[in-house]
Amino acid sequence: MNIDKTVMKENKLQIALLISGSGTTMEAIIKACQKGVLAGLVEPTVVVSSRQDNQGIKKAKKYGIKTFVVRPKDFLTSEAFGERLIEIFRDFDIDLVSQNGWLPLTPPNVVKRFSGKIINQHPGPLDGKRPGFGGKGMYGARVTCARLAFLRVTGQENPWTESTIHYVSERFDEGSLIRVVRLAVPLFSRPVTIAQLRKNSQKLIEMTKLIQKKLLPLEHRNVIAVLRAFAEGNPPHFIRSQPLIPSGQERILLEAKKLARELFP
Repeated sequence: MNIDKTVMKENKLQIALLISGSGTTMEAIIKACQKGVLAGLVEPTVVVSSRQDNQGIKKAKKYGIKTFVVRPKDFLTSEAFGERLIEIFRDFDIDLVSQNGWLPLTPPNVVKRFSGKIINQHPGPLDGKRPGFGGKGMYGARVTCARLAFLRVTGQENPWTESTIHYVSERFDEGSLIRVVRLAVPLFSRPVTIAQLRKNSQKLIEMTKLIQKKLLPLEHRNVIAVLRAFAEGNPPHFIRSQPLIPSGQERILLEAKKLARELFP
C-alpha cells in the first residue's frame, strides 16, 4: 500500500522549539522525533532562538530544522516582539510551542494566542501562582542552588528537587503545572543558616553542579513524555496536595534565591 508521506506529516503535532542557549533539550527532542518515542507523532518544525549564533542554532541546522533568531532588544515593544513570534508560528502552522531554556518573558499576546498550547521546561519545583523556585532571573544552576540552599536551611527529611513542565503564563513560571519528575538529593546532617552557606559556599556550588547533571536526563524524558501526551490528545496535569513552601518559610525561600543569584551570577 502506498502511503502519502505529506498526509502523514500533516497529522503530526507541529511544534516550535524556543531556546536561548546550547539547545541540549532541543536536541533530545529532535532525536526523539526522528528515531525515538516521538517518531510519527511529533514534528519539530522550527527552532527560534533569542540569541544570535549560539550552539543551539547550529545544532538545529545540523538536523535540518528551520531556524530563526528573534531577540527582544530588536523590537521597540513587547507586543512587537510577540507579533514576530506569532508570525513565525502562523507561517509554519504550529500546533504547540515548547520553551526549552528560553530566557525572555514571553509577551502577553503570544500567551493569549497560544493559551493551553505553549509549555515551559523548568529545572526545579514550582507551585503555580504560589511561592516556588521560579520567577525572574531564576533559571539554570540558580534554580537548583536555591532549592538545595532552602533544603539545607529548613532541614527537610527525604529532600528532593524536580523537573517541571508547566503552561506559560504572562508572568515567569506561574502557569499551571503539567507534569513533574522528582529527584532525591542527599540528606544533610543538620540545618544551617543562609549566612553559613554564604560563608562556606564551595560545597553548595559543587553539589548544585552534581544535581544539575543528574537532573538533566530527567528533564529530557519529562518534556518528551509531555509532548507525546499532547500528540496523543491526552495532556496530563499536576496539582500539589499541599503548598510547596510551608507557611512561615517564605523568607527562607527569598534568601535562598538571593544566594543562588550571587553564587551563579
